[in-house]
Order: sequence, then C-alpha cells, then structure tokens
Amino acid sequence: MPSDDTVSSEQDFPAPPVDVPSPTLRWDGLVMAIDASTLNAIARRAIRRLPLIKEVSVDPEDGRLGIRVRVRKGIPVSFRSHIQSLRFKDGFLGFSIVDLKVARVVPIPDWVVRRIVEHQPPGRAFFYPAGRIVVINLNHVLPPELSVQVKDVVCENGEMRFVFGPSQYRLDRFIKELGTDPFSDEE
Repeated sequence: MPSDDTVSSEQDFPAPPVDVPSPTLRWDGLVMAIDASTLNAIARRAIRRLPLIKEVSVDPEDGRLGIRVRVRKGIPVSFRSHIQSLRFKDGFLGFSIVDLKVARVVPIPDWVVRRIVEHQPPGRAFFYPAGRIVVINLNHVLPPELSVQVKDVVCENGEMRFVFGPSQYRLDRFIKELGTDPFSDEE
C-alpha cells in the first residue's frame, strides 16, 4: 500500500488499448410516459413561428398520435398519423411518419412537413422525404453520451408511452470530471 505522500500520476495508469469499449451504463426495458398536456405544450412551441397555423392539439389515443390543426383562415383540419422506427442516438431523435392523412383519406403532402421543419432554428430539425423521416437535434437538451433504442410507442389513455430496448449512457465524460472542482474556470 502506498504511503500518504505518494501521489499517483496518469503515467501509473496507461490508457487502455483502442479495442476496449468505453465505460457505459446499459439497460433494457425502461418505459417512459408523456401525457397529452406535455405533448400539446411541445407542439405549440414547435409551431410558434408558423404564421399559417393558428392552433394545434395532440391526441395520443387508439394506438395513434392524432393531431388537430387549425389554419389561419379558421378552417379546422384534422389529421392522424403514427410514428414508427423511433430512434435516439448521439443526441438526435429520428422517426418515420406513416400514413399522414386528412380525415383518414386524403394524404398530406411532404411540403407541409418540410415547411414545419424549415421554420425550426437552423440545424434543429431535418426532413428526408424519401422515407418521410424527421430527425430532430436534441444535443442542446440531452447529453450526446446517451443512446437509446425505442422498441415501441403506444398511444392510449391520453399519453404516449415509449418502450425502450437496449440503451446505454457512456460514462467517459462523467469519469473524466470526477474529482474536479465544478466551480473552477479551468477545463
């Protein structure tokens, strides 16, 4: 056992070989629920810069994420869709929009989704029309060390439940910052 006056240095602990994975926390089977009022607050915030849309409400019921939109002219337009292939990795949330239709019959064109995405701050959201995929950059909110797989999204009882599959949180930065003074200006 070293004496009290012996100080370990980084030389005592060489860096691991490249093929050693970074330390991570892993889990499988977590379920997270978001209620309709929270979803509506998020939707209102997302469309705040769209002058053509007056009001939006979200209704997670019957296995689908229902959305009701009221355009500027006061004409209520309802459409329903569901989201599939929801993934979150390296701070980006991506999902595919499936069967987005007005009155369950008339398909909503891609330009509507593109217009909503274009009115977000630069670099915040992206739309890939070939697969109707929307990607949202959440790096300003969530840590990039977090990677999750969403197995299922269930919309019922006024909430959206996300069922997570194998997911992980890399601990590199956490371990690096252990023992440092959080009030220090040095990095």
